Amino acid sequence: DATARLAALQGGQVHMINRVEPKVVDLVKRIPGVSIENASGKGYYPFNMFCDTAPFDSNDLRMALKLAMDRDEMLEKILRGYGSVVNDFPINEAYPLFTAIEQRKFDPEKAAALYKKSGHSGSILLRTSDVAFPGAVDAAQLYQQSAAKAGIKIEIKREPGDGYWSEVWNKQPFSLSYWGGRATQDQMYSTG
Repeated sequence: DATARLAALQGGQVHMINRVEPKVVDLVKRIPGVSIENASGKGYYPFNMFCDTAPFDSNDLRMALKLAMDRDEMLEKILRGYGSVVNDFPINEAYPLFTAIEQRKFDPEKAAALYKKSGHSGSILLRTSDVAFPGAVDAAQLYQQSAAKAGIKIEIKREPGDGYWSEVWNKQPFSLSYWGGRATQDQMYSTG
């Protein structure tokens, strides 16, 4: 519980906490005797799509959704710069065999063309919850705004935290999630 961890730090009950939510980092920095130490990790916050379920079984639609995300804005506004942008696969610089490839950029014109080519019309339902990751609901709303610039209507359904992992995650075709890293890249590809 992020609130309990922060209260314990402020009250002097603990000397350090982990997983400080980006939106409260500036508050934590103002606590006397406390500093923020940032370390890169192997976890990531995906927007999961079931590629075998319509409309996500269309590669054109999936690529349109990828290009409709302003990743730099997401990093700045949701994570407050505490993170990195990766390219639609679960491996980042924290893995020893990470290979940098050209990052997909926000391209609403190309996203719009691919969306039209996909043949899909109407809104796309994205499910999220506060428990998915810190800032998940805000991330969904920011994505909704950037996708709208490509003419893609994202409908957000804010799910309750209770039951999100049993009723939404890996059960609904488009949802936000959190994945912790694995010891090796091979484990990430085969279990993540």
